[in-house]
Amino acid sequence: MRAAARRIARFVLKAAVLFAFLFLALPRAAAEAARRWGERHGYAMHQFKFTARDGTRLSGVLYVPLSPPDRPSGYPALVMVHSWVMSRWQIHLYAPYFARDGYAVLSYDCRGWGSSRGQVQCADPEYELCDLEDALDWLTSQELAPIDKERIGMTGISYGGGHSFLIAGRDPRIRTIVPMHGWTDLRESLVPGGSLKYLWGLLLLFSASWATKCDPRNRLYRWTLSLLLGLRDYQVALRDLDRRSALPAAAETDIPVFIVGSWHDDLFEPNQMLRYYEALRSPKRLYIGRFPHGVDAGLGPRLWGRELWAEAKDWFDRWLKEKESGTGDGKPAVLVYREREKGTVSLPEWPPPGLETVALHLKAEQLEGLAGRLTDSAPEGEGSVLLRNTWFSRATSGPSVLRPQPLGIPVPGPRRDRPPAFASFISEPFESGLDILGIPRLELRLRPENERCQVNAFLYDEGRKGLPRLITYGTRTVSDLRPGEEAFLQMELVACEWWLERGHRLRLTLSASNALFVQPLRERFSFEVLSGGDSPSALFLPVLR
Repeated sequence: MRAAARRIARFVLKAAVLFAFLFLALPRAAAEAARRWGERHGYAMHQFKFTARDGTRLSGVLYVPLSPPDRPSGYPALVMVHSWVMSRWQIHLYAPYFARDGYAVLSYDCRGWGSSRGQVQCADPEYELCDLEDALDWLTSQELAPIDKERIGMTGISYGGGHSFLIAGRDPRIRTIVPMHGWTDLRESLVPGGSLKYLWGLLLLFSASWATKCDPRNRLYRWTLSLLLGLRDYQVALRDLDRRSALPAAAETDIPVFIVGSWHDDLFEPNQMLRYYEALRSPKRLYIGRFPHGVDAGLGPRLWGRELWAEAKDWFDRWLKEKESGTGDGKPAVLVYREREKGTVSLPEWPPPGLETVALHLKAEQLEGLAGRLTDSAPEGEGSVLLRNTWFSRATSGPSVLRPQPLGIPVPGPRRDRPPAFASFISEPFESGLDILGIPRLELRLRPENERCQVNAFLYDEGRKGLPRLITYGTRTVSDLRPGEEAFLQMELVACEWWLERGHRLRLTLSASNALFVQPLRERFSFEVLSGGDSPSALFLPVLR
């Protein structure tokens, strides 16, 4: 027993030493190394703490240029908010790039993260956004460096990008923002079309264990009980997500905004970036990159993400330093990654000139291994295809979180249907190439057999050898249906860019589940997809001519 007790004591002692090193000594050593490195490269770092209005103590850092301000009024300033799971030390990848060029840069640990107190509340307007305003109060009143109150901007990646969207219009001290891979619609980010992204949700929940302090009363656990388990009021949770969404206020935003998103971000899909950009009436710019969530911004200007950060700096120089760069000075309003060109291409606006909508109608007929065709004209007769839910289906959007497509790894589709698990409609080979760019839309006429159903759609490029490769996908869960009565369903697929080569076909596959992306419904249900009639089911593609 004594030997066992000694082993336990030694283990506890080692764990305590390791904890002290990781969470006490290592951050202090890193801070000292960063301070000395900064002084050799033209800026100073000042660690500080400030008290939020509710009494929570938050930790921050201020980067101050060693060169004098460019104006007597003081330095232009940037506020940078870190990503989920990260701390203010993430910002050290980006802040020196701006501090060496005359910007004062403020970063702080959001409540619950890093060495700040409190618990994360996921960008709550009454907590995190108030903290951001309190950080601005500290910045504009501190004595370490003179700050020009008329020249303050903000940026951040993911969680920081969401903060950037939400502060626009709320605090007039912020004069321009560059949100990177943030959200504008948190409900559609986590519950797209009423279907729950349970894998993303569980990942975000478990990774926030430090920031929630594992308190069962925390808002994140209440959302889990509501959305995942249905043990609390579902609609209350959805309204809570809506309170953290900037899209409804986009048209009233009156400051310059440079939006950064990605085609393959399956947490904050590009759809909401495009919608926000279209609604904006203030000076604006749009960048849609290639990689999964948050990866385009990468490790900062010195390593991965140089092009993006150079564009961001040009934007801040234009609106905070009034330099000749940015929109309005010859730079394109929109930059989007195109796989065909293996890089970003310039567009004058979004939607771009020449963008048309191509309609392909669903025609149910028994083909070899398929349910029907995609045709240019609406079918004259009526037909139907029956689908029934199952937890796992060979029709899938592929691995979530880290999508393989940006690495050149396609997500294959099934060659033959397995009714009633999934059903496919295929087009004739296209005589010329098809340049798909934007948000595909699907309209379906259904006859449900239950009060609730989930519809998942997958759009594939089928080459000459017959192998389907996933282009994009979408989901929709519908409630309050009347069994046996027809219903009309509209749904968006994830915005995409795709070049369909000459001689290839489009295949649209419908399924009642997509378990790698959203939570399948627990109850059994089935529905018929109807073709023909007065309101024919159809796929609408945005095509650049």
